[in-house]
Amino acid sequence: MPYVAANAAVSPPTGKAPALPVRTRSAMKPVSEKTLFNYATVAPMSRAAYEAARTLMRDFYQYGPPEVLYRYDLLAEDMAAEAARLVNCAPEEITYIKNTTEGIMIASEALPLQQGDEVLVLGNEYPANLLPWLRKRQDGVSIKVITGCDSGAAFLRLLDSIGPRTKAISMSSAQRYDGFMPALALLSRVCRANGIFLVIDAVQHIGVRTIDLAETPVDLLVCGGQKYLRAGMGIGFMYVNRAIMPELRDSMVGIRSVDHFDEDSYVLKSTAARFQDGTQNLIGLAALHAALKDINSVGMRVIQQKNLEILGGIKDILNNYEIDFIDHGVCQSNIVSLRTTDPEALTEFLMERGIYIKAIQDVARLSFIHESNLEDVASLAFAVREYMRGGKQH
Repeated sequence: MPYVAANAAVSPPTGKAPALPVRTRSAMKPVSEKTLFNYATVAPMSRAAYEAARTLMRDFYQYGPPEVLYRYDLLAEDMAAEAARLVNCAPEEITYIKNTTEGIMIASEALPLQQGDEVLVLGNEYPANLLPWLRKRQDGVSIKVITGCDSGAAFLRLLDSIGPRTKAISMSSAQRYDGFMPALALLSRVCRANGIFLVIDAVQHIGVRTIDLAETPVDLLVCGGQKYLRAGMGIGFMYVNRAIMPELRDSMVGIRSVDHFDEDSYVLKSTAARFQDGTQNLIGLAALHAALKDINSVGMRVIQQKNLEILGGIKDILNNYEIDFIDHGVCQSNIVSLRTTDPEALTEFLMERGIYIKAIQDVARLSFIHESNLEDVASLAFAVREYMRGGKQH
């Protein structure tokens, strides 16, 4: 059976669905043999997440139901408590989701949008932050896609595009294309002042920079666990501001989303758990809980400071090697995108040398975590210069 690469290229939102490259299993290398700068796609699991998932699987295999179900009965609540600690909100405002796409789908269906309402989204977003909203056009909702020469310019255009019909804004708090981080506090204030729902995709933000939802209110925030949280694939969390809970529609109804029901009616839970459905992904929850707990034990302010130091070092090294990149200054996440005429060729060149980055549209994107080191960055920069001097750049 062929292995489909998890980091397959993704077309721009206006393009066709991407053709996924197929590689054989023999092409796979152990993580220990790789120099990884592709955390913004899918990261390896952390040791904490791996051990937690392995323990649950062992317990499920050895003991089985019902005992193992009793043992892990509060796992979702434990995960919510750690996520709430990380983003500074109440645990009851957190629930689990399968991935970021599912979270945006829930937001698009749950928000009380009417015919003629307008939703603003950015054009450089990952398709997960566009496709669920495009479906709302079937309901008469206007979806306005804001583009610009770069992510910073597009964000300014988005602010200028807010009008009387704008009822929701959905965007990433760190852009997957070039690492641009918009002024979230400003956007939050604008949305609050104009009665606009604010939906945030924070998958490139959580675990990279601090985020305080008490200081910077949003309405819904979604985050997959497969990137900087390093919790594995198929699990994430969603924040739902309790202030908007009474306004939300019944977008999902299952046994775990209701307080009680009978043959004629049901009453949804008053917390974010109203967006749960049925059988839980216990393995994913165990991994995510452990990953969040591990980050909280270190502290996001410590992690953020380390990330900023590495980011500064990366820029210095790239400048020293005269490698062109997109620089957003202080408004930048753990993503640095290299300008090159052939991102795919550069990516393949580096992969042959055990260095893994990602081709995104017209850039070659490197992304790192707080445990990355600058010696590896120097090796990457040296290899990029080797590629350029080989005549492949021009």
